[in-house]
Amino acid sequence: NNMRYTQFKPDTINEGGNSSGVRYNSEVGLLHTFAGAKEFDPNDVAGSFDLSKLENPEAVVAGIQKFLVPDYNEKIFSAWRNIGELYQSHMASKLSTMPTRFGWVGGANAGPVADVEFIDHECSGISVKDAGGITLKNLTPKSLGIDGEYGIDVFAYHAEEDYVKMKQAIFNDVMDLAQKSPDTRIAPITDKYAITYLSQQDKFYCEGKNKVELSRNDILNSVSKNAKWQRVFGDWFQANWSTKKQYAEPLYLDIAKTFEKVIENSLQDRAKLTTTLAFEDKSYFYATPKSLFFVPSITDLDDITIKNIKYGEPDGTSQKYLAEIGMPGSIENAAIIIYIRYANGMFETNPTVRIQSLKNPEFIGWQKLV
Repeated sequence: NNMRYTQFKPDTINEGGNSSGVRYNSEVGLLHTFAGAKEFDPNDVAGSFDLSKLENPEAVVAGIQKFLVPDYNEKIFSAWRNIGELYQSHMASKLSTMPTRFGWVGGANAGPVADVEFIDHECSGISVKDAGGITLKNLTPKSLGIDGEYGIDVFAYHAEEDYVKMKQAIFNDVMDLAQKSPDTRIAPITDKYAITYLSQQDKFYCEGKNKVELSRNDILNSVSKNAKWQRVFGDWFQANWSTKKQYAEPLYLDIAKTFEKVIENSLQDRAKLTTTLAFEDKSYFYATPKSLFFVPSITDLDDITIKNIKYGEPDGTSQKYLAEIGMPGSIENAAIIIYIRYANGMFETNPTVRIQSLKNPEFIGWQKLV
């Protein structure tokens, strides 16, 4: 196996934003490029379109009135109308013929990937993404096989031994510190999360969103699961990350190797791979404000494999892994970013796993037109 584990700097990755209010303005703006009759007027939706170019025009007009009109934003709408003008010629040169009728998915989130549909055409239409990054709805931790079992820390699930060792080393250091100043409350970052060594009882009083009084042994035996009272240990680890990060490094390296195997297995299942990376039975276009891609159909897709996993400089609470995927013989690859973070403080609750975005999709068969 020729995988390489190299570190990358997290600041080289731009995280894609989230598009809520802009969605309908961008989709309908693009639809109007193809099927508009005159300048768009939110007070006369039906009159703004050439209804003969719309599939199910009553439903489309009703959808636009319901979803777009309350949030109509002339600036975003016309920006996308102009983007459509620019992209149209690129689409025309890619397709043997341009569609003559168009549909709109309206408020639906399920169903086909295309938001602006090409009716009775070899190409299913255009998937519209207003934010810069490429985010695919099917690209989830579960789809890549890296989500652990519900209720289990993803690190503990994939590398339990390293995880337990790391936590025991951290917890011992914090208890040693508390024992050096008996009966004194120690709060590493905020006053809310603290530990006190109770010399009379030979126990540790840990304060988190709940409070416990436990012996050293009891604490060391409870590290396989996260708990609210453990936050003080996570706070200390974060505060002392620069001098104590060696406790975590074996875990993070092992997780990279494990993720590589797990993702590789997921990507070998072609049906799963194609849904995860948003390939469909029909080709379609993927449009962002800056780029236009042509996504071929599943049948026109070559093999895709995982090339290597790089991991980012960790900072104690969050981890970034960059999984590179591409065609077997290719030098350049696409990449997906896997982001694991303890959203509510380290060790207090289980971390969340998110897939940030897809970078350079042209190396998995998407064709960049603009």
